[in-house]
Amino acid sequence: MSFDLPYDEHAVENITYMLDLRDPNRDALDAIARALDEAEPGVEMVADLATGVGKTYIAGGLLDYLWGQGVRNVVIVAPGSTILRKTVDNLTPGHPKYLRGLQCDPFVVTLDTVERGEVGAALEDESRLKVFVFTVQSLLRPNKDDKRRAHSPHETVGQGIYEYLQGREDLVVIADEHHVYYSKTAKKFRAALDDLEPRATVGLTATPHEHTRDKVVFRYPLVDAIADGWVKIPVLVGRQDKVTDTRTRLSDALTLLDAKRAAVRAYTGKFPRKKYVEPVLFVVTQTIDQANEYRDILAGPDMLGDPAQVLLVTSEEPDSALAALDGLDQPGNKVRAVVSVDMLREGWDVKNIYVIAAVRSLESELLTEQILGRGLRLPFGERTGNPMLDTVEVLSHDSFTDLLRRAKSLLEQTLGQRHDEATVEVNPQPGVRQAATNADTTDWAGLPAGTEQVEVNLPGRAATDPNQYALFDTDEDGLDGDATRHTGMGIATVDARLQTAQESEQTLVTTLTPNRKLEIRLPLLLPKVVTKWVRDPFSLTQVNQLNVEALGRKFVDDNAPTLTRKALDAHRDTEGEARVVIRDEDGSNLQAATLPIPFDNIETDLTTRLLRTNGIEQTVTEANAAQAIAKAFLVGAGVTVDTPWRVEHGRLATTALTEYISTLQTSSPAREVREVEHVRWPDPADRTEPRPPADRHVVTNSKTFVRGYPYSGWDKCLYDVNGFDAYGTEFSLATILEKPRSKVRAYVRIDDHVPLRITYMAGAVQRTYEPDFIVVDEHGTYWIVEGKRDDQMTDPVVIAKRDAAREWVNTVNASADVTDRWGYLLASESVIGNATHWDAIKNAGQAHT
Repeated sequence: MSFDLPYDEHAVENITYMLDLRDPNRDALDAIARALDEAEPGVEMVADLATGVGKTYIAGGLLDYLWGQGVRNVVIVAPGSTILRKTVDNLTPGHPKYLRGLQCDPFVVTLDTVERGEVGAALEDESRLKVFVFTVQSLLRPNKDDKRRAHSPHETVGQGIYEYLQGREDLVVIADEHHVYYSKTAKKFRAALDDLEPRATVGLTATPHEHTRDKVVFRYPLVDAIADGWVKIPVLVGRQDKVTDTRTRLSDALTLLDAKRAAVRAYTGKFPRKKYVEPVLFVVTQTIDQANEYRDILAGPDMLGDPAQVLLVTSEEPDSALAALDGLDQPGNKVRAVVSVDMLREGWDVKNIYVIAAVRSLESELLTEQILGRGLRLPFGERTGNPMLDTVEVLSHDSFTDLLRRAKSLLEQTLGQRHDEATVEVNPQPGVRQAATNADTTDWAGLPAGTEQVEVNLPGRAATDPNQYALFDTDEDGLDGDATRHTGMGIATVDARLQTAQESEQTLVTTLTPNRKLEIRLPLLLPKVVTKWVRDPFSLTQVNQLNVEALGRKFVDDNAPTLTRKALDAHRDTEGEARVVIRDEDGSNLQAATLPIPFDNIETDLTTRLLRTNGIEQTVTEANAAQAIAKAFLVGAGVTVDTPWRVEHGRLATTALTEYISTLQTSSPAREVREVEHVRWPDPADRTEPRPPADRHVVTNSKTFVRGYPYSGWDKCLYDVNGFDAYGTEFSLATILEKPRSKVRAYVRIDDHVPLRITYMAGAVQRTYEPDFIVVDEHGTYWIVEGKRDDQMTDPVVIAKRDAAREWVNTVNASADVTDRWGYLLASESVIGNATHWDAIKNAGQAHT
């Protein structure tokens, strides 16, 4: 086969943008694209990507990439009917699971649709991408008693679909759950794929088979997904006592599930765009008998009390049970618990598994892709910040003490090589950064008495943190201490998690309302400065008539066109044929007849054209100036009553003059004009903060401050709860504004909800930025206030923002439409740190009004 697949970096980047691929997905697609470029025909490669990160999007991105490379035949092989249906849904426009952003518009063929007429037309259409979605079982060669539709002749193409695919030079196979095809009993599956003789086979899996280790072109294991924050935070939960009986553990699991349920209901109630889906418990057993036993206990009257709320999935259950797995995260689902033996390997990617209950001790088998991975998918696409919505509780057979004793090995299993970056906080307090110890050197057996919860943190921000800062134009000036850490995993008691659940629910049902008792007028009318570039009005009186006369001299010579006489000669060629030859007669040029334009018409036409020039006012003054310009031009051209122009020459001259005037109009320099508009900030809306706010008074220095965390207790601020980027500037400045000596009526912490932005120039690029505060002082002056670290005060970007803000203030205060007085204040960290009240900051900082 000679079909080439050269690497196309721009295509990868475009697909990344259109499908909004996560970083691991983008890297996987890029690795596959590079491998396809270098590979020989018939290559098999594997992308090892963690459960929950999005293999579906890699498959979609690969379809778009192959389509762009000219591939028109792709087979997606699924290990079972559940994944097949899910794949078809992903490729069906209008379906809730459709991959939005997919560009290739695939024509999907399954064995249920293969006999339709439109399939035959699509097979003959070489421009259309055909995606054949089959289970691997359906591709097996039939025996004499088995008539498989993939091998049955198709009435349109005259052969079976399998044989049709064998003849496609550009065929690429995408094998989902690739490890399945290398099991001991899967030799026929392998043969069915190999006999297709594809240009390439790309396997997608979270657990590559050991025989395919050398075929892996990209690897992103579950430990990295957890460490980077692409998935939920696993919290290993054990009881304080040694009670390990089945009913107690299942009761604990349902109690935690109820707590999750309350949090999800509260969250979706406050955020209507987030749809409520029933949280589900996943129980992992060792045998089918054990699974049946647990199913019966959970369905009992003292547990869920309804058999319909428990889904049993074993090798003895009908296919409908497997199909029901894929609908667990759909609205209206009534199932609250799934019980399965841990041999279950077929993929299912629901997002609402919130609690996992293990029958035995937490060994490495539990912390695997197929089990732990089932509960790690984020139900809302990103973390919410709420400590019960962003976690999956793994209820252990072990006691909490045993979990701590084995913590080091559990961290290694969960975080892999990243565990050496981890730090540990004991009994963490929301919003308060505590002294942390390295996870490797932590004395787990010697933790303080009363320890009920341990938080394991990693450096950097979680990839799906909803409070990530903007990619561009970001003031990364708040890195006080080690403020950029995120939780990688946790170990806790059942009671500690229930206490956290109670606090989480209370937070979600609490409404944050603006303080309407402050001395600040609401709604706020915030000035908006609009910059425009305009030119001064142009008048024909400004035109230099001597320059016009000089232009006219170019049209003095009006050489009339000439006529050339033609002579016709006849002669015979070498074969005796008579030929007619046309030639010019020497000296036979004659002056062509011309029609001159009357002088009055010429002058009138020029004057009229000048007055019609864009931007010229229709006044007597302009009319007189236009007539003077026309006369000057005609004087330069030597045009008189006795020597008028021909029509053609007159048109040329007239066009030249009007274009000259238009050039004068646009050659004057444009001026920057700033106009002020008002933006109405309606009565500030009620808000909901997903994270439990911390009292601001518990933060006493930068080491205990958590960047971006919501703190309460701000009496002079419009909202009682606010988050800050830095302790030494923003948090400390707000603290000073709260002091009794600070003569401040009110202040507003500017965030995405406050429509105040200032434009500034960063080199040749215009950008906008968001100041820190609006402060209303005792005189009613509105101050735009910013705090910066000392080492940033001379930064060119900070200076550019300062100068832009000062110009903004000048423009606003000069506007007759703005009745309030505005000012700008830039204060360094040292000024803020040494000040004790508002006036001190204003006097020592860079103030401008």
